[in-house]
Amino acid sequence: MPKQKLPRSVIHQEIMWPTPYWHTIIEDFRKHETRVTFNEDMEGWVSGQMSKKKTVIKSNRGGWQSELQKPDDTFNPLVQKINEVCKNINLDVKETLITQLWVNVNKRGDWNAIHQHGDVAYLSGTYYVKVPKDSGTLVFRDPRPGAISNNFTSQRFDKGEFKRINLTDGLLMLWPSYLDHFVEPSQTDEERISISFDVMCR
Repeated sequence: MPKQKLPRSVIHQEIMWPTPYWHTIIEDFRKHETRVTFNEDMEGWVSGQMSKKKTVIKSNRGGWQSELQKPDDTFNPLVQKINEVCKNINLDVKETLITQLWVNVNKRGDWNAIHQHGDVAYLSGTYYVKVPKDSGTLVFRDPRPGAISNNFTSQRFDKGEFKRINLTDGLLMLWPSYLDHFVEPSQTDEERISISFDVMCR
C-alpha cells in the first residue's frame, strides 16, 4: 500500500510589536534662490542666541543647546507643520500640544548621549535646519529589553539593536517618545542645527 502523503505545513509569520517612526521633508523651509526661508531665518536667530546666551546642558556633550522655547512667532511656521503632520499619521490624532521645544547646535566632536522623553510626552521629534556632511547620525535603540538580550534573533531578524537614520536639511521626524536615541559625534567644523520638540496628543 502506498505511503499516504501528509498535507504540507504552512508556516505563518505575524509581527507583534512594531515601532513606527514618521518622517517628511518640508521643501518650502529649505534654502531657496529667490526668497528667504524658515531655515535661513532660523540660522540667523541661532547665531544671535549663541552670541548672548550660554548653553543648556542635558543630553548634549559639547555643542550648544537653547533654553526651552515658546512656540511663538519665531517657531510658529514649524509648529504649524508639526501639528499638520501629527494629524495625518495613523494615530487618529485630533489635537496636539507642543510641551517642549529647543534648539541644538553641534560641531566637530559634539554629540548627544542616549536618552528618551517618555515621561514628558507621547511623541518626540526633531526638525533639521542645517545638516552638513558628516555632522553626526541620529541613532535609535530597540526599545525591547528582552530583544536586546537575544543577539541571535536581534541580528538575524531585526538587523541589530540600533537603527541609524540618514539626515538632511528640511527633514521633520516624529517617533514614540519612549524610544531611546542618541547622536553620534560630528566629524565636521560646520554647525549642524536642529530643533527638537515633544508633543502631547489626544
